[in-house]
Amino acid sequence: MASIKFLVKHFCWHFRFIMQRRTHQSATPDAVLSSILANLTVIDAVRTSILSRRWKRLFSSMPALNFSCLDMYGVYRDDHEWYPYYQQKFLKGVNELLELYSGRRVPCINMACCFARKFYSEFNRLMHSISRLDVETLYLYFDCGTAPFTLGTNPICDPSKLFNFSLELLSQASSLKHLLLHHCIVQPSSEVCFNSLVSLTLRGALLASGQLEGILSSCFNLKLLALRLCKLPYKLRISGSVTFVVFWACGGVEEIELQGANLRKLESELFNKVRFFFSFVPVLEDVIIHPLEDDTVSYVFDDLARDLPAQVQSLTIKLVPSQVNYFPTEMKMFRTLRRLSLILVSTHDCFDIVNLSPLLDACPLLQYLALVVTTPRTKRNGKGSREPPLSPTCHTELKEVIFCGFDGTGSEIEFVLYILRSAINLEQMLLGRGNSCYLGCGKWVNNLDVPFSGRQRNSIQKKLHGQAISSKAEVIIQ
Repeated sequence: MASIKFLVKHFCWHFRFIMQRRTHQSATPDAVLSSILANLTVIDAVRTSILSRRWKRLFSSMPALNFSCLDMYGVYRDDHEWYPYYQQKFLKGVNELLELYSGRRVPCINMACCFARKFYSEFNRLMHSISRLDVETLYLYFDCGTAPFTLGTNPICDPSKLFNFSLELLSQASSLKHLLLHHCIVQPSSEVCFNSLVSLTLRGALLASGQLEGILSSCFNLKLLALRLCKLPYKLRISGSVTFVVFWACGGVEEIELQGANLRKLESELFNKVRFFFSFVPVLEDVIIHPLEDDTVSYVFDDLARDLPAQVQSLTIKLVPSQVNYFPTEMKMFRTLRRLSLILVSTHDCFDIVNLSPLLDACPLLQYLALVVTTPRTKRNGKGSREPPLSPTCHTELKEVIFCGFDGTGSEIEFVLYILRSAINLEQMLLGRGNSCYLGCGKWVNNLDVPFSGRQRNSIQKKLHGQAISSKAEVIIQ
């Protein structure tokens, strides 16, 4: 227990007042004390064990355990060769702490350790200790504070710097529901089954051919599979029980075959041209796609539009406004699409939103359109750009339009007028200055903005009044 003594040798100042008021302390419910510990680091929580008999084991009731070699020992990534004693002591100390939790329920363990490769046997013992706990969420980071890849380029990683993690280390973790592995090479095991695992996130990982398929075959109840900044093989096949698959800025892969009987949602950010083969996706209904490079835009409006299964009714496309210039002159039709969301992310380039109108013509059955503009207003084309204005096209199905980030510029007014004069069955159009930011994996953040002044609102209403071809159309300006 020498490592624990090393952790508790300094008194935690947060609890000096408790020592001065022993009577009041004894009357404090355990639930209240546990909530106090939940807001401390593990090292500070352990320090409280010297306060009294009651506090001696109270820290072991913390709902989440966060271990970091940097926070606990000040071991920086660049100082590895200078601190072998502290590195080994970190692993040993964490293992001894986890032994105090043996047989207990631990909702979450979050550990960042960038030198596990140097002490493989100690790390293995640590994983076996975790497997014996009733842990539900496990986040393992094998890189402290640095990313294995550079954003904006195809991911490239040096296998010699990645930790080789075998899933056999978690063979006894029967209660594990959520697993995240960062900066490692993941080795599947045909002898291990993860019946309880619901979500798996691999970030900065290297996967060879057949490894992902091996992992999926051992996770019978997996619902979410998220691959972020990973280096993948040329071909992938996604099968099994997953309902939501995310590819975020991954490199190497060029062909992805989808054979998920339960797959309902697909999200992908593409560095290079990736072809999706929808072999068997009978319930797929929602696709989110973000071409990170300009030359991948054509795929979205050509091959993807052609290959998209008929039952997919919701498509979200995230674009840099300059990528609108890469729309093909003749788009393939999204013949079954009912819901379309366009997200225009921040850029330094000026853009003309009117150029989005051809995309609406490629969606003849579209009923719902959401447009989210996060581009700085100073970089938008403030003038109506076409003489004469856009000619209305008959949209018979469009009923609802939401325009977030609307600022009332001439180009935006022209685009809105085009919709009002084209959608013969439009029921509602909502225009708001506030916008939303999409974070991925279905998560949005709403950014409130300064509302329109009375004068601005009146000016916009005057320009749009009486322009709707639909008698049911209601225009709401927030």
